[in-house]
Amino acid sequence: MDERDDEGLAAAEPFPVLRVHNRGPHLLELLLEPYGSDHWLRPGVTFVVYTLGPPSGVPFEVDHEPGRITVYAESLPAYVGDEAGEEIDCGHERPLPPGPFRLPLP
Repeated sequence: MDERDDEGLAAAEPFPVLRVHNRGPHLLELLLEPYGSDHWLRPGVTFVVYTLGPPSGVPFEVDHEPGRITVYAESLPAYVGDEAGEEIDCGHERPLPPGPFRLPLP
């Protein structure tokens, strides 16, 4: 039985589990589920998906489609950060929607 409590888990150091690098010429969306947070990588940029959850089992599943990588975090909590471990906010580098009403989304 794991003897860590919620406070011990929150105080744990995150460890990088998955690096995502955009080697293509276009903006790439990284979607982190189950949170639904979107993070946009410019060409040449690397994000790291971190987890603070227990390292047992498979911590992530990954789906790819043109222009988007979806990471399903099975080991929670999880977040997207840079290589130094700093969290990257949801909507980072999100492009404006097409059309005449170019309202920035939150």
